[in-house]
Amino acid sequence: MKPSAARILQMLLAVALVQACDRDRGPVSPDASLARAGVTSREQPAAGTWSPVASMPTARFGLAVATGKHGMIYAIGGSRALPGPIVASVEAYDQKTDSWSAVAPMPTPRRYLMAATDRRGRVYAIGGALAGVFRSIVERYDPATDTWSPVSPLPVALCCGAATTGRDGRIYVIGGFANGNVQLSNAEAYDPETDTWTSLAPLPAPRAGKLAAVTAPDGRIYAIGGVNGVSTVATMDAYDPCTDTWTPVGSMATPRRFLDAVLGRGGIIYALGGTVGSVGFPGTQELTTVEAYDPSADTWTAVAPLSTPRGALAAAVGRAGTIFAIGGFDGSSALSSIEAFTPGHLDMGDEESDAGDAPAPRCEDSQARAQ
Repeated sequence: MKPSAARILQMLLAVALVQACDRDRGPVSPDASLARAGVTSREQPAAGTWSPVASMPTARFGLAVATGKHGMIYAIGGSRALPGPIVASVEAYDQKTDSWSAVAPMPTPRRYLMAATDRRGRVYAIGGALAGVFRSIVERYDPATDTWSPVSPLPVALCCGAATTGRDGRIYVIGGFANGNVQLSNAEAYDPETDTWTSLAPLPAPRAGKLAAVTAPDGRIYAIGGVNGVSTVATMDAYDPCTDTWTPVGSMATPRRFLDAVLGRGGIIYALGGTVGSVGFPGTQELTTVEAYDPSADTWTAVAPLSTPRGALAAAVGRAGTIFAIGGFDGSSALSSIEAFTPGHLDMGDEESDAGDAPAPRCEDSQARAQ
């Protein structure tokens, strides 16, 4: 027997009441948050393989990458060698054709910069280092016109921090070095719609050394690895934008800095490569190790290692959940090579995930609806 219209209305009201109560209680557990985002516990990291794809035209380390519309991956800036030269060049990778093409260069060359994409598919090159000076410059690239334009600068000039686009559409910049090699605990959020920066709750401790940042499906932002004081760390902290608070979560098995990390299919976070040893770059060892973090279990698992050691690399996720390890430094020279990894635990087909898809509401919007 089909339920009556009144019964359906009662069920919908009950669901709304439960959601409102959850908001009143504050942050939910990672298990509950991931479940609501459509991530299930069966989606665990498993064996996969790394394989070479087309190399970049320009060998570089200390670069940044961002994924734009239609899965295009942009490799931005960096350095060709130690101590230089530092480049402004930008190259775009098309996974469909396994090919790279040059696009308009940044107005300002930089290395150890950060990058992120907004909901419109525009790419932001944030901060970085040039001529021994850390920069507050933020420049925005529009793929539709192949042009760069300046936007509001960072509140603090920095390099070697981390950036990620939040589920609320804002771009979050975390940690890094300020001029004088001061390690920062700062966290800032940039709103592309208003061209403004907002200061957020700081990290529990300063972190620099090109830590990594990833936004999970439930909206939490993870700050991973890097340097604290004179130590390379395995630490990870989770930031909740709805409460403006940080919480320590499971640490990696391997301390690393000058790493990168991405969100893979199934809500799994992958931390790639990096450097260990002395605080500067390069360290005493560039890493091949890759670890996968399951937020629902708060655990890290080792997965297939990179075939080439890579410090100061960049990473991106393309079509069908393929993870790319891009460029970096192998201990002796800058790399142009790229490795691709498709996790073995999912068969998602040839899907695309354009910047701006499935936007999540801002926390204040959710709270207003609950009142």
